[in-house]
Amino acid sequence: MTHESHVSVKTGLPPGIPIYIGKQEPNRTTLSAIIYTELDFQIIDNIHPDDLKKIKELQGICWIHITGLQDIDTINSVLSFFSLHPLIAEDIFNTKGRAKIEDFGDSLFIVLDMVLSSSEQWQSQKINIITKDNLLISVAESGDPFENIRVRVTHPNGKFRTYGTDYLMYSLIDSIVDTYFFALEKIEESAEELEERVVHDPKPDIIRDIQTFRHNLIRFKRQVWSLREVIMHLERSDSNILSDSIRIFMRDVYDHVIKISEDLDVHREMAEGIMEIYLSSVSNRTNEIVRVLTVIAVIFIPLTFITGVYGMNFAYLPGINHPLGHLIIFGMMLVITIGMAVVFKFKKWI
Repeated sequence: MTHESHVSVKTGLPPGIPIYIGKQEPNRTTLSAIIYTELDFQIIDNIHPDDLKKIKELQGICWIHITGLQDIDTINSVLSFFSLHPLIAEDIFNTKGRAKIEDFGDSLFIVLDMVLSSSEQWQSQKINIITKDNLLISVAESGDPFENIRVRVTHPNGKFRTYGTDYLMYSLIDSIVDTYFFALEKIEESAEELEERVVHDPKPDIIRDIQTFRHNLIRFKRQVWSLREVIMHLERSDSNILSDSIRIFMRDVYDHVIKISEDLDVHREMAEGIMEIYLSSVSNRTNEIVRVLTVIAVIFIPLTFITGVYGMNFAYLPGINHPLGHLIIFGMMLVITIGMAVVFKFKKWI
């Protein structure tokens, strides 16, 4: 399967046609499931679409996790088996889409960006969450980003399994929001490092790092803004899928997103401050260089005048025939130089 990097490839096609759009080749598609009740749970790995009928017959909440978007047919068969809206498949394979929420009445479809905190570079991946009755389907571009949720589901003494599907959905969303706090820590570390470099060693190449930092802030701000809209919609949603108790949890997540947004505003102001500090440092350094060169030029003005006068082709000049004339002139030039240096030092120009 090839991949397309631009959404324009879908121009003219009817809606609902799934075409993978991403920056790199999609990972291999794998399916796994956890079916759990209050008393028990069952983990099924390497699911084939033919196994869905048996899984559906099992009692309890069914959480199906899909990793990788390489196999369009397999993912389509899963969505079709559970009678999900065809537009969901189109959004799943568009990894460049923005975060969103769609309420189809009997199901909720949520698209969010998860920040990959383990990566040294700034990266994120799309996470798709579909909730319907006792079913939840999560789709990730790569890996298993919800290992911590799996542990909570399988914990023997936990209360996780006493809640419904909406609580599982909330847990996944809360886990995604937590990755933004890791990103904030990296942003804060980068800001402190840049500020330290700007103050102590403002080299010309630091301007590139400042611009990269600002671009990352803008990109992160867009993701947080879309995330904020989704969480706000969930908090205020009147969907039957969400219970009143879960809306309280969603309100707490919304508070976290607000906190992230406020911190980003602070870091954006810090980035502008770092740029101003850099420009001020460069300006101060330039002024210092110009001041030193000006002092040197001013000192040499009278010396140049003296050498110019005694360099003229006149027969009679004071001291020109004196045997120590050159030493007298050099001494006078030295006295003028020292005198001007003392004056400049007294006025704190050097």
